[in-house]
Amino acid sequence: MRAISNVEYVPVDVELCYATSDPFAIKACFLRGTPNEIDWLFSRELLTAGLLAPAGEGDVRVGPSLADPQRVQIDLKTPDGAACFTVGAEDLKDMLDCSHALVPHGEEFLWIDFDFELHRLVSG
Repeated sequence: MRAISNVEYVPVDVELCYATSDPFAIKACFLRGTPNEIDWLFSRELLTAGLLAPAGEGDVRVGPSLADPQRVQIDLKTPDGAACFTVGAEDLKDMLDCSHALVPHGEEFLWIDFDFELHRLVSG
């Protein structure tokens, strides 16, 4: 195993958004307003689980930071590279609490417009 010695830490502004039109997801907008803006969708369930214990598999993993228990670490992998982000656990919990106040866990399906989604799939 090789140790990584050239790790660079760079603060990145991230905007977290929740919309009832996509009730299962939290959208993260990285580098908002720049030519390199990137959007990722995270499952509310994954982020909620990651507040307490390591969660996720594959390209997205979320869990309490080992370096700072007041933060949550989000690891992202793509074919082009990988990134590790941390977010304040309290801030993430507040965001998730707000999303659950709008659409309680288990009631997400009530917010999906199945006719619209079916039309979108059939229309191509």
